[in-house]
Amino acid sequence: MPPFRTTTPALIFASAVLLSAAVASVAQNVYTQDMDRSIKPGDDFYHYANGGWLRSVTIPGGQTSYDTRAILKEKTGQQVRDLIQDAAAGQQVGGSVKQKVGDYYASFVDEKGIEARGLAPLAADMAMIAAITNKASLSAYLGTTLDTEVDGLTSNSDHIFGVWVNQSFQESEHYVFHLLQGGLGMPDRDDYLDPSPKMVELRALYRAHIAAILKLAGVADSEAKAGRILALEIRIAQAHAPDSDGVDVFKQNNPWKRADFAAKAPGMDWNAYFKSAGVSEQPEFIVWQPSAVTGISALVGSEDIDLWKDYLRFHLVEHYSSVLPKSVGTEDFGFYGTILSGVQQPPGRSESAIVATNAALGQAVGQLYTQRYFSPEAKAKAEAMVADLITAYRARISNLTWMSPQTKEKALAKLAALRIGVGYPDKWIDYSTLEIVRGDAFGNMRRAEAFNRASNLAKLKGPADPGEWRIDPQIVGAIIVFTPNTETFSAGLLQLPFFDSDGDAASNYGSAGAGIAHEISHSFDELGNIYDAQGRIGNWWTAEDTANYHAATAKLATQFDSYCPFSDLCVNGKQVLNENIADLAGLRTAHDAYVLSLKGKSDVEIGGLSGEQRFFLAYSQRWRKIQSEAALRRQITTDTHAPGEYRSDTVRNVEAWYKAYGIAPGDKLYLKPEDRAGIW
Repeated sequence: MPPFRTTTPALIFASAVLLSAAVASVAQNVYTQDMDRSIKPGDDFYHYANGGWLRSVTIPGGQTSYDTRAILKEKTGQQVRDLIQDAAAGQQVGGSVKQKVGDYYASFVDEKGIEARGLAPLAADMAMIAAITNKASLSAYLGTTLDTEVDGLTSNSDHIFGVWVNQSFQESEHYVFHLLQGGLGMPDRDDYLDPSPKMVELRALYRAHIAAILKLAGVADSEAKAGRILALEIRIAQAHAPDSDGVDVFKQNNPWKRADFAAKAPGMDWNAYFKSAGVSEQPEFIVWQPSAVTGISALVGSEDIDLWKDYLRFHLVEHYSSVLPKSVGTEDFGFYGTILSGVQQPPGRSESAIVATNAALGQAVGQLYTQRYFSPEAKAKAEAMVADLITAYRARISNLTWMSPQTKEKALAKLAALRIGVGYPDKWIDYSTLEIVRGDAFGNMRRAEAFNRASNLAKLKGPADPGEWRIDPQIVGAIIVFTPNTETFSAGLLQLPFFDSDGDAASNYGSAGAGIAHEISHSFDELGNIYDAQGRIGNWWTAEDTANYHAATAKLATQFDSYCPFSDLCVNGKQVLNENIADLAGLRTAHDAYVLSLKGKSDVEIGGLSGEQRFFLAYSQRWRKIQSEAALRRQITTDTHAPGEYRSDTVRNVEAWYKAYGIAPGDKLYLKPEDRAGIW
């Protein structure tokens, strides 16, 4: 498992009905109107909790499913769109965050201005490429293209290498340069290497795309040059590590010293490369894919300089296609949008501008978003809930039967060191030195890239910050970074009906609390057990722990094997086991935390439901989803997450649910105590 884990589907739950009818009760986040009380909760809890909603919604045209994730993303997207467009429409204070956000957006949608400039903004870079005459100058130019990735998810960027600045796998006090493979214009190495007729055809279409871009850039003999560029990318792909290596942290962990590059990867002038990249003094590196570094470096040394120059011209135009004339953007979408993704119509210019502004000024937009939609009081409420979850986990870990005493000590030390961020960072990125000029879309993109790159590389000169914020607040999602030991939950995620700082605590803990607790559990299961309290790799479970854990999970796998939505297709309990274990851990721990939050008092009744009943109701409502039969079959066959209906049935393993709803023998969901899964 790599040292990061992005997540959205397991954490998000909303609905159109929920969002429009969230005033039905005393608390806005209690959704009794979406229930079907004619169904006995012990027979079908999912439809008891969600029957009204399931009857009232339909799948939107052109989609195969409709769930809380899509709805909440749409809601948040509209919020962000309004903020950015408001900033663009008004006269803002010069140098302010609002001015930069507004002017970036306004420049991006200024298609007439972009058209008038043509390809002139590329002139300086084209001149630099033309001036390349040897391996040293080629290596120097390649150094200027280094991608500074912030999440470690670079696989095939349109520059030959990417960097993720993060602590190493062995030492947590300092940042180190993580070097990742890149250089391919198509998404996957198999797009280049797969001999099937379908992929042969795709490569022909990509070659035609390369030729079209070169022709638009005024490059002579574009057809022949496109063939040679494709051949070069095929050789780059042959050097790339397979995708399967990307999920094996032990294959990623390849420490190299600065001097190792010349010996292990000859061909590139590494002195020239690192100097122009701005990291000539960096002594240590983590090379995630040594074969790619070695192979690409060899190609720099062996391939014709003019071929590399044509390759660079193509990728330069491709990289900036969004801020170049419409003819370039249309050709770019024709390949990447229609051919690769099957999308027939490009997004509107304003939609693309919102995406671009978020990409360039993520935390600037985040500041505007949280000022309006996520108050300091909401952050404090969410942090209090997290504190209760940590307290509950401390007790549960201490009482685990499958962990040895020495392993419990390590688990508790890791829990104590775990840093969980909610909403937004305590310290924002300072954008004061970034110049954004209205009417200069290309220049704004270039300057924003340079700013973000310099900011990332500057971290190499200081100690590692375990509190570093890892996700923009306006994104609907969360991220776990095992190295270091951190988890972050965005403000975009922590909103109605997932979380309401002024709403019902039982519902908050049953929904947001269970989701956060689900993710916390991954730091202590088979995903997280290879990372210690500081995020350094090394298994901290004993062999006996592992054996006991697997034995404890068998009941849960068997339960899910029994869920068969079709006569010819059942859920694969082993395939979805890791996520189901996390669901159970999250549900049980969130319930403990809810009880802690009451501080010994009894909760009130709302909508005819006790606090205990509302807790489990909210848990089930987070899983609601409608989807086509084909989509459901595809999920069961390929996904590591079970369908929501069956994830809702995790309640069958929790004694408090039986008490809350009076579940008894004879009810269809009833499980004998000895058949209920424990684990956490």
